[in-house]
Amino acid sequence: MFTNLTQLSSLNLADNQLIGSIPSSIFELVNLTFVSLSFNNFSGSVELYDFAKLKNLKYLILSNISLSVSTKLTVNSSFPNLWALGLSACNISEFPDILKTQHQLDWLDLSENQIRGRIPSWMWDIGVHTLFRLDLSRNFLTSIDHLPWKNLEFLTLDSNLLQGSLPNLPPHMVQLSISNNSLTGEIPSSFCNLSSIQYLYLSNNSLSGQIPQCLGNSTLENLDLGMNNFQGTIPQTYAKGCNLTYLRLSGNHLEGPLPPSLSNCVNLQVLDVGNNNLSGPIPECLGNSTRLSFLDVRNNNLSGPIPECLGNSTSLSFLDVGNNSLSGPIPEYLGNSTLEVLDMRMNKFSGSLPQTFGKSCVLVSLKLNGNRLEGPLPPSLVNCRHLEVIDVGNNQINETFPHWLDVLPELQVLTLRSNRFCGPIGDTKTRVPFPKLRIIDLSYNQFTGVLPIWYLNGFKAMMRRDDNSIEVNYMRSLNYSYYESISLTMKGNDIQMERILTTFATIDLSSNRFQGEISEVLGKLNSLKSLNISHNNLTGGIPSSLRNLTELESLDLSSNKLAGRIPTQLASLNYLSVLNLSNNQLEGPIPGGPQFNTFGIDSYSGNVGLCGFPLSKICRIDEAPEPTTPTGFIEGDDASSWFDWKLAMLGYASGVVIGLSIGYMAFVTGRPQWFVRMIERQQSRKLRRVIRRGRAGRRSLLVHL
Repeated sequence: MFTNLTQLSSLNLADNQLIGSIPSSIFELVNLTFVSLSFNNFSGSVELYDFAKLKNLKYLILSNISLSVSTKLTVNSSFPNLWALGLSACNISEFPDILKTQHQLDWLDLSENQIRGRIPSWMWDIGVHTLFRLDLSRNFLTSIDHLPWKNLEFLTLDSNLLQGSLPNLPPHMVQLSISNNSLTGEIPSSFCNLSSIQYLYLSNNSLSGQIPQCLGNSTLENLDLGMNNFQGTIPQTYAKGCNLTYLRLSGNHLEGPLPPSLSNCVNLQVLDVGNNNLSGPIPECLGNSTRLSFLDVRNNNLSGPIPECLGNSTSLSFLDVGNNSLSGPIPEYLGNSTLEVLDMRMNKFSGSLPQTFGKSCVLVSLKLNGNRLEGPLPPSLVNCRHLEVIDVGNNQINETFPHWLDVLPELQVLTLRSNRFCGPIGDTKTRVPFPKLRIIDLSYNQFTGVLPIWYLNGFKAMMRRDDNSIEVNYMRSLNYSYYESISLTMKGNDIQMERILTTFATIDLSSNRFQGEISEVLGKLNSLKSLNISHNNLTGGIPSSLRNLTELESLDLSSNKLAGRIPTQLASLNYLSVLNLSNNQLEGPIPGGPQFNTFGIDSYSGNVGLCGFPLSKICRIDEAPEPTTPTGFIEGDDASSWFDWKLAMLGYASGVVIGLSIGYMAFVTGRPQWFVRMIERQQSRKLRRVIRRGRAGRRSLLVHL
C-alpha cells in the first residue's frame, strides 16, 4: 500500500475507522519522522520494535488503536530518539523498555493502561531537561516519590491509586491534574510560588487542612478541590483581574461566607460550593460575573433572598440553591432566563412562582419542593417544551389539577404532593396526554371524583413494550454531571431517590378523596414498580387485571372501602415485596404463593372477613380459595379460552362425551363459577387416584384420549 512512497516524511491516519492489521509496508518508509495511527479500530497486536527501523522517527502516536502493543525490544535492537510517544489505551502493563534510551522526550502519554505499582526509579532519567507533558492517568500507580523534570508543565495522574502527600511541583508547572486518588495531607505552601499555574485539579482525594489564601490571588483559571476534607473558609481575597473561570470547592467542610470579592472574577463561568457549611447571603455582586453559567450552592446554611443581580448573568443555565435557609420570593426574572436546571428545594421561599415563562424557555428540570409557595402554577410553563421534571411538592399551592401540563412532550416526572390541589381531575382534550410521564405523585391533596381513567389509559411510558428497545440509564442533564433526584413514598417509607432510572415508573394517588371503583385499566401499566392509592374512598373490588403488573414491587390499597375477595391472580406477582390491603372490607381466603406467604398480619388488618395465613382465622371449607387463573387469562376473555383448558381436564378424566356435553352447557350458560369449583374438586380427586395406581392407571387414562 505504501511501498512506493519512499520519500514520505509524515503519515497521519488518526481519527478514522480503519480496521484490520497495520500494514507492514509502513515499517519500510525510512524517511518518516511523524506517524500517528491513533483512534482507529485495528485488530490483533503490533510489536513496538517494528518501528525501530524508522531511524528518523520523532513522533509516534499509537493511542486508542484497539489493539495491544508489545513494548519488549529484541536483543541488540535500538530505537530512534523520539520527541513524542503516545501509547494511551494500548493494554500495556509496564513502563516500556524503549523509554530507558529516550533522553530527548518532550511528550509522553501512557494513560488508560494496566501499569501497576510504583513508578520505577529509572523513569526519573527520562527527558530530565526536555519533558514538558506527561500523562499517566487511569492506571494503577500507587506512589510518586518526586518530580525531577525541571521543565515539566503539564502533569496528569488522575484515577490511579496514589497515596501519600502531594509532591512539590517544578516551578514552571501550568497544569496539575491528580484527582481521583487517595492522597492525604495539606496543600504545600510551595504551591503559592507557582507563577505559571493555570489549572489545578485535586478533587476526590482525602486532602485536609485549610485552602491556602494565596490561591485567591494566583494565576489560576481552573481550581477544583471538590470532594476532600478541607476546613476553614474560602479564600476571601480575589484581586481585580482575577482569571478564574472555574471554581469547584464542593463536598468539603468549609465554613463562613461566600467572599464578595468573587465579583472581581468577571470571567467566572462555574461556581460550585455545594455540600459545605457555608453561611450568610449569596453575594449581590455575583451578578457582575456576566458569563456565569453554573451556580451550585446546595446543602449549606445560606440565608436571605436570591440576589436580583443574578439576572445580569445572561448565560446562567444551571442554578441549584437547594437545602439552605434562603427566603423571600422567587425572582420573576428566573422565568425569562436561560436556565436549564432550576433547583430551589428545601428552603423558605414564599409567594407565588414566576408567572411568565417565555417562549424561549429551555428549562429541563424545575424543582421547588419543600418551600412555602402559594398561588397557582403559571400556565406559561407550557412554553417550556423541554421540561422533563416538575417537582412542586410540599408547598401551599391551591388550585385544581393543571390539565394544561399534559401537552408537554418530554415530561417524565410530575410531583404535586402535599399541597392544596382540589377538585376532580376529570378528562382531557389532549389525544395522547403526558406521553412520557413515568412518575406521578398527587398524594396528600384534596382531589375528588373518580380516578382519572383517561389519563391512566394514556400513560404510554408506563406500558412496557416487548421489543426491548428502551435504553436503561439514569436521568441526568446532558450538559452537566447532574443526576435527577426525587423524594417519594415507596414500600411504605419516605425515601430520597438520588438517581432515577429511565425505566422507573410509579403512581401515588394516596391520601385524597377519590371515590368509585378501581379501573381494570390499571392493568395496562405493566412497567409500574409501585402503586399507591391508599387513604381514599374507593369502593368495589380489587381488579384481577392488576396481576399484569409483573414488575410491581409495592402495592398499597389500604384505608379504602374495597370489598369482595383478594384476586388469586395477584399471587403471580413475583417481585411484590410490600403489600398493604389493611382497613378495607375484604373477605374470603388470602391467596397463597411465594410472595404472599411472606406478608405479615399488618398487610390485612382491619378486614374482618378475611381468613387464612397469616391470620389466625381459619377459612371454612366453602371458603377455599379459587385456583389461580393461568397466565394470560383476563376476566372478560372469550369463553373459548376458558373452554380450551378447563374442559380438556374433563375429557381426560370423565370421557370425551361427558366432558363435551358439560362443556357445552357451561359455554352457553356463562361458565357458572359454582359448577367450575365443584368439577375441579371432583376431577382433582380422580386424577390423584389415577396417579396413585401407577402405570396401569396411566394406561387407563390414555384410553379416554
